[in-house]
Amino acid sequence: MGGAVSLSTPISGNNQKILAEKYKVKSEAGMDDESINRELSEALPSIILFNQVDCDHSGSVSLKELKRMLKSLPRKKPTPPEGGWPGGSPPPYMTVDEMFEKLDTNKDGAISMDEWIDNIAMDEMAGLKAAIKGALDPTTGKIVGYQSLEARLGELMEERAKIDKQIESIKKAVGSAGVVVFKQIDLDKSGTIEKKELLRVLKQLPKPKEIKGPRMSIEEIMAALDVDGDGTINEEEWLAKLEVIPTLKASIEEAVGPDGKIKGYRSLENQLWKLGEDLKKLEQRVEDGEDGPALLAEIEKKKQSIKKLEDKG
Repeated sequence: MGGAVSLSTPISGNNQKILAEKYKVKSEAGMDDESINRELSEALPSIILFNQVDCDHSGSVSLKELKRMLKSLPRKKPTPPEGGWPGGSPPPYMTVDEMFEKLDTNKDGAISMDEWIDNIAMDEMAGLKAAIKGALDPTTGKIVGYQSLEARLGELMEERAKIDKQIESIKKAVGSAGVVVFKQIDLDKSGTIEKKELLRVLKQLPKPKEIKGPRMSIEEIMAALDVDGDGTINEEEWLAKLEVIPTLKASIEEAVGPDGKIKGYRSLENQLWKLGEDLKKLEQRVEDGEDGPALLAEIEKKKQSIKKLEDKG
């Protein structure tokens, strides 16, 4: 480049390349170095901002990317530029679609860098330009707090890694019994505990001897454990929130055996199997000639118990 572009904002390698290409075009068109450098110095802030808004690095700004940028701007009236608003009054309010239409000169559905540089300087865009200026970091020339997709993805991955570590530490704190008990209560193996499954285990748990706490209804317990409010408790919610109900945690710990399962707590399948075996033995006694009202009453009772469990399942 014939002359140096003077700006306090640091210029990245990519922006230097863009400036060099624009310098070449203007130089070949016969423009003198002083004029070129003045124009490029004025355009550089817009180039830096364009590259920040162009999240997918496609070389153009889409409507979605423009909306994303606008959401990051502070929710306040922009400060008028030095010398006041063009025409003496603030520019009229524009919707995002209207802004996009003004910036997209050739109406191809995307804003090119040249369209961005040329149109952002229009008097009609004075409000947007002022809002952007008020949000810029003077040391970088970028909008403060506006993340690239890569940066946001990296942040989300870090957050997920932290959550995974927390889950592991919770599992260690709760113990393997916490996971085993969850799977034991989850009778239908759906990966979640439903209200009826939780109610079933609560009826069989002993009352804790040492830990006291307020009496909670099944609805209150579900609300405390069901973090996302979807009506069920997943494994992560169970492990993370069991601590907030010390009486329930203590009851489970008191009832858990060496195998990590609640002692005496059988699945519906196990109960149905046991009742079915008992019923077979009673019916066999009838086939062997044994009779009497007591035996028939016992058979009817077993059948009703089986039907009741089947209705629950």
